Formats: sequence, structure tokens, C-alpha cells
Amino acid sequence: MADFTDGTTSGVVTKDVTPNLGIKIIQVRVPSTFVWATDSLIIDLSDYGAGSIAGFLAFEETTAGSITIAATGTTSVSGTTLTIDSTGSDANTTGGTFIIFAF
Repeated sequence: MADFTDGTTSGVVTKDVTPNLGIKIIQVRVPSTFVWATDSLIIDLSDYGAGSIAGFLAFEETTAGSITIAATGTTSVSGTTLTIDSTGSDANTTGGTFIIFAF
């Protein structure tokens, strides 16, 4: 299992889509080296002026750069550190996107 940490892992791209509006929408693009159903994504919410989450969406690419499907995961927050453990039945490695709703 690998941990992909926001801002420190090559290929992880993060965007705060709606800065300064209370609820943050943070988009994280994970690279094709992210293994679904195995890897975790770690984000420091304080980097985006947030400390907790309201929810998240996950989208896994089934074909690199084209077809996406809804994916799942479990979350935990410790302090301002969010960990999303990806879940599923296959260890697909084609990239994907997480959308995080934080406040």
C-alpha cells in the first residue's frame, strides 16, 4: 500500500475550486501509479483553510484518460489530516480524481 500525499507526490494535482466561500471543493487528481482498492490519499486540509469534511466523491479511470466510473473509499480525519483509503474489488492503476467537500 502506498500513501499519496497532497503536494509531495509527483503526479498528484490539487485545486481549491472555490476559495474563500466557506465550503471548499478540493479536486485531487491522482496519477496512474495510484492503485485503487489498495492505496491511500493523504491531504492536509489546513492548506485549504479547512479542518473537516462534509463528504467526497471518487472517480476511477477504467481506460487511461477517458472512461471514468464512480469509486468508493473510507475516510478518517485526525487534526486537519484527511486520509482516504480507496476501496473496491480490483487493483486498477489508471489514475482518477477525488472531489472533497471541506469546511
